[in-house]
Amino acid sequence: MSFRGLGILGLGLMVAGPAHAQTFSNTIFFGDSLTDSGFYLYQPDKTGKPGFGLAPAGTGTYTTNPGPGWAVRFGQKFGIAVAPADTPVTGGNNYAAGGSRIVADFGNTWSSNTQIQTYLASTGGMADPNAIYTFWNGINDLKSNTAAIGGNPGNIVLPPNFAAINTLANQAVGEVQALASAGARYILVPNISLLSNTALAASGNPLNNPTANDARALYDQTVWNGLAAKGINFIPADAAAIQSFVLLNPAEFGITNVSINKPACGAVNSYQCGPANYVAPNADKTYFFADGPAAPDGGGHVTSAVQQIISDYFYALIVAPSEISFLAEAPVKRRTAVVNSITSQIPLSFGTPGGFHGWVSGDVSWLKMDSSYAGFPNDPGTPAATTAGFDYALTRDWLIGAAFSGGTTTQSFSLGGDFRQTEYAVSLYSAYRKDAFWLSTVATWGALSDTVNRQVPIGITLQSNQGSTSGTDISFAAETGYNFRTAVGSLPAAAGMALKAPPATPTYFTHGPVVGIILQQVHIGAFAETNSGGAPTNLAFGSQLRDSAVTELGYQASVSLGVWEPYAKAVWDHELAGTNRRVTASLLSITAPSYSMPAVLLGQDWGTATIGTRVRFASNASAFVAFNSQIGQDNVTTYGGQIGVNVAFQPSSVVVSH
Repeated sequence: MSFRGLGILGLGLMVAGPAHAQTFSNTIFFGDSLTDSGFYLYQPDKTGKPGFGLAPAGTGTYTTNPGPGWAVRFGQKFGIAVAPADTPVTGGNNYAAGGSRIVADFGNTWSSNTQIQTYLASTGGMADPNAIYTFWNGINDLKSNTAAIGGNPGNIVLPPNFAAINTLANQAVGEVQALASAGARYILVPNISLLSNTALAASGNPLNNPTANDARALYDQTVWNGLAAKGINFIPADAAAIQSFVLLNPAEFGITNVSINKPACGAVNSYQCGPANYVAPNADKTYFFADGPAAPDGGGHVTSAVQQIISDYFYALIVAPSEISFLAEAPVKRRTAVVNSITSQIPLSFGTPGGFHGWVSGDVSWLKMDSSYAGFPNDPGTPAATTAGFDYALTRDWLIGAAFSGGTTTQSFSLGGDFRQTEYAVSLYSAYRKDAFWLSTVATWGALSDTVNRQVPIGITLQSNQGSTSGTDISFAAETGYNFRTAVGSLPAAAGMALKAPPATPTYFTHGPVVGIILQQVHIGAFAETNSGGAPTNLAFGSQLRDSAVTELGYQASVSLGVWEPYAKAVWDHELAGTNRRVTASLLSITAPSYSMPAVLLGQDWGTATIGTRVRFASNASAFVAFNSQIGQDNVTTYGGQIGVNVAFQPSSVVVSH
């Protein structure tokens, strides 16, 4: 984008609507036993078969109880309690039921279709647009020994019944579409537990084989592609890849037993399994499978240790785009420091006689940006930059100049890892002063370079995902004002020389209003992460475009005290640009549609306060030091200091002290 384009952007942003802060209000789940967190604590015998029935108190989740399942842990990450939807009196937000099919109800078991319709009936047909939804179902329809229920065909994977699999997948697409049509905007859709063939071999699972896996892969891809074709933004999750990775690298996660034939709960259904049933005291932490083929329901569910891993993986997918959005937000704040470095030098150039001035400034600050979403990460860091420039006085009232700056910041992700961003920029500036009126402009182009190390806590591990990208940052800043100048006294003459001393130096108080604007556009290029350990937590991210138009309105004042000139400035800033942008991410472990999630949402109003002093320490040299802080911007904390020196090299008759 050109600087002319920035001008057009500024005009357009004058009519942009305000951003509205948002938080995730709920986590709502639909699915089967992989997500169920206690449906059968309140429902009687679901099949009538031996070994089934109500879950004993303290159990209910298909894992090594009382360890919570992934759904409960996932909700906790956002500060949201998760309870079964059939909880007496209060109800709950988890509609998943063990044994669930896509469309066929049986016994007391709700299909995911019934689950969704039950939820929508409770809300008047409107889905909460600020909730995170999960739809994870299909494994019971696609088992290799599935019986026909409710008109749905039985075993459709051995051999694959492609027509039936496509029908099933399209039914699932219709259910998710019903949620989206009702207003749901954030829908997590994991693939069914399709373990890799090598992982299946490691687990010794007798109920799976490559042919059945291929059939399930067809279902997963048909669901994801169908949702994408309907324009539904959803978050695909490769649950199979993360579980396969753990099965093939168990020691990394503290797991010592990966055999499905030797599960933590022995021959007991996991939803009825408590510590008394564990085959070893710490089986919930060191076994992969909670139950196996010997369990009445056929087993295949995982322990609480693996439930934690699944929850961590899903959570990372949700928050990763928000983390990466910081790459485009940091330059918006850092550019202000570059502009301030230049504008702080302008009074020194006007105040020291000379046609040509050279100068250098340095600044360091603290910057922390928080996500506007509860449970999302933040990124504290310490930006620092050096700017050097020169200017020339065309007339006594007008100077032009150029500056070069280099800066860097390392912003730490609160979940682990960081990104290091460096920028090299060139600026052209001008300043005009006529009597009490003044005006300054600064145009800047910068090249950005980012090195990213996004760490993801997965179980007891910390997975490192690394990538790099580049970008640009262009801006145009203009500031103007009017100075009122009042003599308030004079510095005393030197002692003992009252009759012959030169006149006392007048003391002036200068003050007046300030208005300004900074138009800015940041572009961050697309990039893909790598994970050297092979964990499927690395993602690819699309390019980002961050437009900004910050206006300022305030007041400044200074007082001349001989060679010293203390000053202060206070302004109110307002962001005209809408900040409700989104960041796109893509899985790299499997072919899947991309998804987008909201970027961090920063406050649109804040105050900025600056205090400092200028000092003329030689006939041709002066300096300044200043401290500044933002006040009141939602989700942003930043403050810092600057220091600079200015030297006149070429005397000129057209320049006089102001």
